[in-house]
Amino acid sequence: MAHYDVDRTLRPHTERTIRTYAADADRVVVVSTSGVNEQELEGLPSNVHFTTRPNFGYDFYSYKWGLDLVPDYPDFDTLVVSNDSFIGPSVPLRDVVESEPASRYDFMGMTWSLSHGAHAQSFFFVAGHNLIRSAGFRSFWKNMEPVSDRMKVIQAYEIGLTRAVREAGFASGGYFEPTPEEFDLARRRFRHHADVRLHVKHKDSFLSELTDWTGDQTKNFNPAAAWADRFLLDDRLPLLKFDTLRYDPYELGAERLLREAEKQKPTLMEGVREFLNATRDRYAFRPGENNVVVSDRERERSGLGYCMDEAFTADSARTNHTTRGKGMSL
Repeated sequence: MAHYDVDRTLRPHTERTIRTYAADADRVVVVSTSGVNEQELEGLPSNVHFTTRPNFGYDFYSYKWGLDLVPDYPDFDTLVVSNDSFIGPSVPLRDVVESEPASRYDFMGMTWSLSHGAHAQSFFFVAGHNLIRSAGFRSFWKNMEPVSDRMKVIQAYEIGLTRAVREAGFASGGYFEPTPEEFDLARRRFRHHADVRLHVKHKDSFLSELTDWTGDQTKNFNPAAAWADRFLLDDRLPLLKFDTLRYDPYELGAERLLREAEKQKPTLMEGVREFLNATRDRYAFRPGENNVVVSDRERERSGLGYCMDEAFTADSARTNHTTRGKGMSL
């Protein structure tokens, strides 16, 4: 697990993630590029090894660093690699590792992206026994060089890892498997973001005015953002990215999503809002994500906002019907 904290502390949500991993894993290695107060580590489970390294190379180099500390990792049944950029998982790690998708894939991301070439998003992925024993997989990590340009890291390592896995003949895919309706919803949400996002160079124009948004262009959405509210639908996507809550990249109502998550998962969300507020000034505005504000009323009208599509309205209707029925029976 790759870790970094702007205040060099172990946040409650991060500790919960580590404990979730430790409950089902034989060994957990946390590689931090910030370090934490040593006293914060005293109560961690005995199978957790926390180490620090200099801050360079992004998360992928922390992944490599961790694997170098466990030279016998090919002897394990499964390898789970993640960073600390999310809340969760909201289900036991075993439920993900032993899931039906995991039985089909040698390499499984929590989410599967079609942007920049089909690939597993690298904030959480699972590698099966046959893959981690392969020479190609071990060579990928052994030969990795630190890269300090974010887009180069994505191209060379995030997309590059999936490409290498597939070219070696291993099956790959995502844990979260959207329904056709959800895939269509994600495309419409991505198209919506083009209508509300100002062009980074032509600041008086929206993306949709300067780019062709017909056809396959709408498939290039970020799954973690487009399906973020599936965190609240039977844990189908059992984690929630902080970037979604901080930046609301598709202008879908991150504040509403946060409120609903706090309501439905109070223990898991404990301290999250405080963390977001305390670190707001430490995470700079991203010029490429300058959106005009959309009201909740507009989101409800379109049905595109978080927790506002048919899956949520139908679930709410079922809940209300059940509640009324129970009241009548009493």
